[in-house]
Amino acid sequence: MSPLAFGIGKSRGAAFDPAIEACNYIQFYWNWTDGKDFDVRCEFLKPTALAGQVVGTNRLPQIVDGGGSITYMKWGGDNNLDTAGYEGIYIDIDRLKNVAGGLADNTIELDLRGIWYAEVGLDPVVVNATGYEGGTMTLEDETPNVPGYGFINTGYAKSFTDFKSSLPVVISSTNREDNGERLARAVINLDTYQITFFQN
Repeated sequence: MSPLAFGIGKSRGAAFDPAIEACNYIQFYWNWTDGKDFDVRCEFLKPTALAGQVVGTNRLPQIVDGGGSITYMKWGGDNNLDTAGYEGIYIDIDRLKNVAGGLADNTIELDLRGIWYAEVGLDPVVVNATGYEGGTMTLEDETPNVPGYGFINTGYAKSFTDFKSSLPVVISSTNREDNGERLARAVINLDTYQITFFQN
């Protein structure tokens, strides 16, 4: 068992996140309260073996291994209807631990971005993280009677709903040629079991 489980990490001032220690899957939801058709963009900065592949509208639906049998990141679909809504992605922590080339510094880093298409919102956009220990991830829009743009986890042992959030950011970009404006970089440290959102 990790020494952090006994509070040693906390005694050193570490912002220990129980969800990072326990969870196999982490979901990230971009949430907005006005505007319309907000498109998310996400890519791995670490591991570098997966960098350069972007998920989201008009990008990839998922990031997989060379054989297509292992999913590292998956997008929940395009929400082009809601003026107060969300879109999401999830990452598979266990699969990322075993990615070819390994995890430098035992760290996963994500670039979380967004762009407006139909109507620019004036309110800030926030990214919330939810974690699951165990279970199976399925798309909401592939689940009977569950419309949505995220994921359902069935059979999980523990869940950590909205356990961490980015700072709110007002997004004004409408340039669909690039990957939009950055809301945050999410850095997940698997040694200290921390997730930190950075604005730069």
